[in-house]
Order: sequence, then structure tokens, then C-alpha cells
Amino acid sequence: MAATRAAGLFRDNETHLPADRATFDIHDPADGSLVGTATRASAEDARAAMDSAHAAQPAWEALGGAARARILVRGAELLRARRTELAELITREMGKVLTESLLEVDGAADNFDYYAAFARTLNGEEVGLLPAGETLRLIWAPRGVVVGITPWNFPAATVTRKIAPALLGGNTMVLKPSSATPFSSLFIAEVLKAAGLPPGVLNVVTGSGAEVGPALIGHPRCSTVTLTGSTASGVEVLKIAAPRVVKCLLELGGKAPVLVAEDADIAWAARATVWGRFWNAGQACIAAERVYVARPVADAFRRAVEELVGRLRVGPGLRPGMDVGPLYAPGARDAVARDVTEAVGHGARVRLGGHPPKEPALANGAFYLPTVLDGVTEDNPIAREEIFGPVLPLLTFDDFDEAIRRANDSRYGLSSYVFTRDLSLAEKAIRELRFGETYVNRVGPESAQGYHAGFRESGLGGEGSRWGVQDYLQLKSVYVDWKQPHAAGYFFPYRDE
Repeated sequence: MAATRAAGLFRDNETHLPADRATFDIHDPADGSLVGTATRASAEDARAAMDSAHAAQPAWEALGGAARARILVRGAELLRARRTELAELITREMGKVLTESLLEVDGAADNFDYYAAFARTLNGEEVGLLPAGETLRLIWAPRGVVVGITPWNFPAATVTRKIAPALLGGNTMVLKPSSATPFSSLFIAEVLKAAGLPPGVLNVVTGSGAEVGPALIGHPRCSTVTLTGSTASGVEVLKIAAPRVVKCLLELGGKAPVLVAEDADIAWAARATVWGRFWNAGQACIAAERVYVARPVADAFRRAVEELVGRLRVGPGLRPGMDVGPLYAPGARDAVARDVTEAVGHGARVRLGGHPPKEPALANGAFYLPTVLDGVTEDNPIAREEIFGPVLPLLTFDDFDEAIRRANDSRYGLSSYVFTRDLSLAEKAIRELRFGETYVNRVGPESAQGYHAGFRESGLGGEGSRWGVQDYLQLKSVYVDWKQPHAAGYFFPYRDE
């Protein structure tokens, strides 16, 4: 049994232990065992972290992009050196199988390397063809102090995807990780400290978002908020940010459709869809949430899916050979069970799963069997509302235009998937699917080189690529007049010549 952890707040590169502060416990969702005890930050703690980040920002900006990039690259090296340690911590905190946790740490380190490269490649612009003696430049400037709010489902990769571009750009950050997974964020902060990050550049406050969120976002030094979470959480952030017109970068909910055309490679489409739905126990905003299959191949596709899902091994993430771990908390398992019951009440049929596993050794964990539903219609809630769990609804279509229309008929617009061998169908879907991402003949995860953003209620702004870096910067116009003597033909009084 791994040792339990105890953690305080991380501010000015120091750990502030609980002392008289309140604490909360983190339990392993696989068996309910205690992972550790974390500090519940107060609003005063949040404000102190913001003040620290504000004080550290000018010197961090003055350091220059290349020096900042070197610290990120060193951070990537240290993460890789401690890969297994962090991966096991992720699995204990939120349950995903160790194979996926190891891959997540790889992705987290890659984020540091990827964004560091922009230190030497991000360019502004000089406007040409101006009158002699005048210049106009567009330059990138840091926004200041960024508040980062991160979820529990990818507690390392999502964290570094926010930290890296924000810090590379000369901003400082106060990070509020999910209260379900505080230790992964604190681990990453300690790694960056070891990599040479100056005090105050990254501070971490743990605890209740309801208490510290308003103190962070409402702080007068908050320039930008970046959140990955539910659409409801994004709306709450907007409400707090609105009075001061604080910039918000929001990656929110999803209900990703999968369109399987009649000519698709059915075996490949089924395999990709099963992974796209059941990785991380279905707890991903880009997960394959609803599958539209051409009616002539619907039975063949369903049989291929059922055969693959029936082979998935469910168990604790640290148990060798597992494919699907527990959900992140017992309450999440119970919510999925209610969603399936409601779906059946609206006419869906359970083909596989539909209940927690019966293995006695899993009785104390937040497990739910990978579930396949057919007979799902468009008015079934499970075809419309985001389901954060291992449930795959199958629907059919008769016409590809109809499938696109039904896919677009959603309040979400993050990711979408298409399987076809027909180039014209693929291009039609690429043009007409109103989603921030469309994958053809493959599924996620997304690449750092892509711009991960959503339409409609799936968010504002995005992450990844140079546009993701620019979202953490302010484009500034600089006008200069070097002419002598100075003159302008439009100043008051107009009668002067």
C-alpha cells in the first residue's frame, strides 16, 4: 500500500502546511483507501497567492522568452525522470488505469517542450508603406496574472497545457486544481521549482472552488481566467469575471457525435469508437458520446462494438492488465447509473453492461461496466446531454445529410468524428459539422499543434497551436513619429495652416 500524502498550499516556492487551516481527504476511487490530506484554502489564501503572482510578474517578464523556455524544457526533463511516480499518483487520485496515466505524463511533459519552442518563433508585425519617419508595430505583451482552474479527469496534461503558454508568454499564474486531484498539481509545481522557476511565478491553492474562485477571479490583478470544466462552471466564471471585463478562456462540455458512413471500414470504425468512448472510463470532454451509423451497416457495427467492449478488463488502475478503471468518485458512478436508467425509461436497450461489476473485490470502488445501448432515439436524454462515464449510445441514420443535421443539433460543439472512405463525404462533413474539431477515420486525443476550441456552449477561446499561445497575450499597437519638425494636418484649431 502506497504511503498517504499531506500537502499544504504552494506559494512563493514554499509549501504552506495546514497549521490552523481546514483540510480535506482524497480517497482512491478504486477501493476508498486514503490517498492523502490536502489544505482547504481560504479566500485570504487566494488573495495572498494573487498578490504574490502580481509581485513576481515584472521580473518574470523582463527575463525574456528564451530564459523562460529553458525552465519549461528543464521541467519537461524532470517530469520524464519522475514519470512513474506521477503516473501512479494520478491513478490513485482519480482512478484511470496506469497505462493511460503514463501516457498522460508523457503528454504533460510534451506540453512544456512544445510551448517552449514559441520563445523563438512567435513574431509580431511591422506595418509597411507608411509615410517617411513613421512606424507602426504590432507586438505581443503579457496579460499579467492568469488564474488557471483545472479539472480532475486529466490532472497533469490539462495543467501543463495551461501553465506552459501562460508562463512562456511572461505571465504569472495562480492555479486552482480540482479538489478531487490536488496532489498532481502540487507535484508539477514542485517539479518546476526544481527546474528553476522563480518564487511567485506559479502558486497553487487547493480546496473549494466556491470559496476561492470568486477571490481569485474577482482579484483586481486578475487579467485572464482559463478554465476547463463543465458548461455550468464556465457560466459561473463569466458571471464573476463580467464586472471587470476579465478575459475568459473556457473549454467546456461536449457531446461528440460519431458518423459511420455505409462505406466505412467497419472493423476500424468500431475499434476507434470503443477507444474514443471508454478511455479514461468515458470521462473526457472529447469522448465519443453518440454514434450515428448508416442503417445498412448498423448491425455489423454493433456486433463489432459489442465484441470489443466484451473484452475490456475492468478493475483498479494499478492492477496490471486493466483497460478501464473506476470513475473518479462514487457519486459519478451513481450519476451514470441514473443516466442509464433514464435512457432505458425512454426506450433504449442495454446490449452490454448497464450496472456496476459484481466482482466482490471491486465492491468498494466507483466502478461501472462499459455499457452499450441501442434503440436510442434523438429525444432520449442520453443522446443530448453530456454523459461523463462509460456509456455508448448507438443511433442509426438513412441519409448522410440527415446525420450531419442531427449531429449539429446540439448545444455543444467541441469534437466530432467521421468514418468513411468517400472523399466527398469526408469533405462535406468537414465543411458542415459545426464543431471545433473534426476527426476523419480516427479519434482523439487532440494534438498540441491543433487549436482545441469549441462552438456554441462548448467554450470561448482555445488551447494549442500558436493561436493558443496568443490567447494568453495581448496584441499591442505601437505608433511612432520620428519626423522633425513634428506636424499633423488634423489638430485643433482647424483654421491653422
